[in-house]
Amino acid sequence: MHTNNKLLDEIEQRALAERVLLNILRATLTRPGAMDNQNVAMMMSVASTERERHGDYKAAALLGQWKTLVDGWT
Repeated sequence: MHTNNKLLDEIEQRALAERVLLNILRATLTRPGAMDNQNVAMMMSVASTERERHGDYKAAALLGQWKTLVDGWT
């Protein structure tokens, strides 16, 4: 049962991070030119901090990793 709970937590954390990422993508696509890589990276950083504040550490880590990727694109 413990393994199932751990797997469910992993899935929930990933879903949280993906939801944030998709919302950033939606904002970027609906307003072309409004957000550059730097703004996207900043939004990911803010979202990561917020997820960590709520105890969603795996989601925060994923957002932090994705932010690092976006930083590398600039």
